[in-house]
Amino acid sequence: MINKLKRELKELNAKRSKLSKFLAKQNKKTLSANQLQLLKEQKQAMGKYAKVLKLRIKDLKEAK
Repeated sequence: MINKLKRELKELNAKRSKLSKFLAKQNKKTLSANQLQLLKEQKQAMGKYAKVLKLRIKDLKEAK
């Protein structure tokens, strides 16, 4: 279970990193203001999800 969560976290962090790089290159000409805002919210949600995964991994390690 821990390995599965670690793999999921690694994949999530890779996607979040790609999204961060993508957002850094964007401007109002390439994306609508609404799309840009939605992508920023998506990145924020991914950060919260990563935090929960880390907490679950920590909890499972401590339970051993």
